[in-house]
Amino acid sequence: QGPTSAGKTSVVQYVAGLTGRNVIRINNHEHTDLQEYVGSYCIVENDKLAFKEGLLVNAMRKGDWLILDELNLAPTSVLEALNRVLDDNRELFITETQTLVKAHPNFVLFATQNPAGTYGGRKMLSRAFRNRFIELHYENLPLPEVMVILERRCQLPTSYAKKMISVMDSLQSTRTKSGIFAGRHALITLRDLFRWSQRYRNTPSSNGDDWDTILAQDGFMLLSGRVRTEDERNIIQTVIEKAFRRKLNMGHLFSGSLVTFNYSNIEGYSDIVWTPSILRLLTLVSRALENKEPVLLVGETGCGKTTICQVLAVVMKLRLHIVNC
Repeated sequence: QGPTSAGKTSVVQYVAGLTGRNVIRINNHEHTDLQEYVGSYCIVENDKLAFKEGLLVNAMRKGDWLILDELNLAPTSVLEALNRVLDDNRELFITETQTLVKAHPNFVLFATQNPAGTYGGRKMLSRAFRNRFIELHYENLPLPEVMVILERRCQLPTSYAKKMISVMDSLQSTRTKSGIFAGRHALITLRDLFRWSQRYRNTPSSNGDDWDTILAQDGFMLLSGRVRTEDERNIIQTVIEKAFRRKLNMGHLFSGSLVTFNYSNIEGYSDIVWTPSILRLLTLVSRALENKEPVLLVGETGCGKTTICQVLAVVMKLRLHIVNC
């Protein structure tokens, strides 16, 4: 148990790699279905109905390592099913097939979670259930260790790593003192910091590049894109400008000048009016796609979220699938 990006899942995957074990992950949420763990009936070849075993059953049979991420988000039905697996006999009874599955000797069950109360939606697991695990608590990584990770993982020079860490430290301190943001990691997490430094690694270098400006721009786009008030954006801008000693030009940043293609002449989308808000959205999404980052677009209906995805799909010559949930 520990804060986000503290290395909980990574340490299990690392040890599994050293020992040659296969690792399976299940990301839990409040709508996780027990069938994902145990299995369910489905149509197979020749239109026959057969029971397909779930990830938990497969891991128990094969002796794989199973990581249950966000365990305290899982519904009660899932937690009850895990009780018997965590007993000394390490068994699971499948009601649908009346089958008793005994765990392979190499099967190991791991679970990770963020602390309840600190992170929204997490529930407090009972002491009896938690006692079935060897419970380990993770703390925030010390800043010197974070700097080492940035330098070695992303080949980030020490001077830039110090500036980026100072931004994270200042934003979290500002949040605590002002009370504007809810939660220590609401504005910036270690995952944001690693993603920021990864952009440095992915950006081609050329003579005369002002990396302080480039990093300041990327940091602002990463962190300000998800806040909803101008006050919060101003706080992020002030902190980044102070750390990197560069003035961010908002007019230039979101004017479309950072977009690497001609967006004004795209086949089938010539009728788009490129307003400042649409250009801002285009800049943020295209920069994220350049770095192969997942994107969640949040906004009112009709603000251009789907249109931007369609435009970028045309530009990148990719097929776009749209699913209405």
